[in-house]
Formats: sequence, C-alpha cells, structure tokens
Amino acid sequence: MKKRKVLFIAGIAALLLIVMGFVIGRINSDPEVSKDEIGFKIQLDLGEDIGLFIIYSDANGETESGGVSNADKSLIKKDDVLFWYLEKEYHEDLPDTVDMKLQFNIVTEYFDPNYENDYPEEYVIHLDELSLKATFGELYKIRVTGDKTSGYKAILDKQ
Repeated sequence: MKKRKVLFIAGIAALLLIVMGFVIGRINSDPEVSKDEIGFKIQLDLGEDIGLFIIYSDANGETESGGVSNADKSLIKKDDVLFWYLEKEYHEDLPDTVDMKLQFNIVTEYFDPNYENDYPEEYVIHLDELSLKATFGELYKIRVTGDKTSGYKAILDKQ
C-alpha cells in the first residue's frame, strides 16, 4: 500500500512539473501574429519608469498613431514589455510587405492619454525614427534603452 502512495505522489509531482513547464513556456514565448497584422514586441530597458509610450507609424505612406499607458494611471515600468500591432483591416490597400517607419515618443510623467498626443513638450522625448521592411504575419522585436538624462534609443533586434 505504501508503494502505491509513493508512486501516486511521484506521478502527481511529475504531472505538476510538466504543467508548470508548459505554462512557463507559454508566458515566456512571443505572441502569435495573425496574417493580417504586423506585430511589434517592444522591450523597455530604461533607467526609470515612464508615463506614456507614444507610437507614430508610416506604412507605405499610410500613417497612424497610438500609444501605451496603464489604465490605473500608474507609470509604465522601466523593464515592461509592450505590444503594438498594425492591422490590415484599417489599411486594406497595403501589400504584404511594406516600408515601415516608426517614431516613438516617451512622455516621462503620466498624463491622461488623448487622441492628439498633445502633452507638455518639457515631458516629451522624441526618439530617432526606425525604418524597416515589415511583412504582415510577422513579429518584430524592438528594444528601447536609456534614461531621461542621457536620452533614449530604439533598436530593432535582428530577426
């Protein structure tokens, strides 16, 4: 009887390890990107937390803007991972591969987000533009480094 208990407990422990490995693997993996979107995984590696992260994009001349903020009005953590997507449904005339330009602005303090991306200039830091050829259905990784004293830099990770 004792041998059965030990085998049962060992089996449960092994099953828990397998499930934990699966869950951890899913958490650490990149999200899937549908064939109708271009995905951007933006890893922050900053010296301090920030208020807002603003994104301006130009895909073959079609422009849009958006951004990331926390709904609870807290600061975005200096090592957060942000996700942003360009969706083909809003850009139906775009080919599968586009000339993409991305320009990021970091707002160093929290402000309520607005559609005009109009924030006091003394709190806005403009990063240099990134250019790439982007294909729908792909995920592109970007690392943003720096701090408000030395400045920020966006780097496209090698694919």
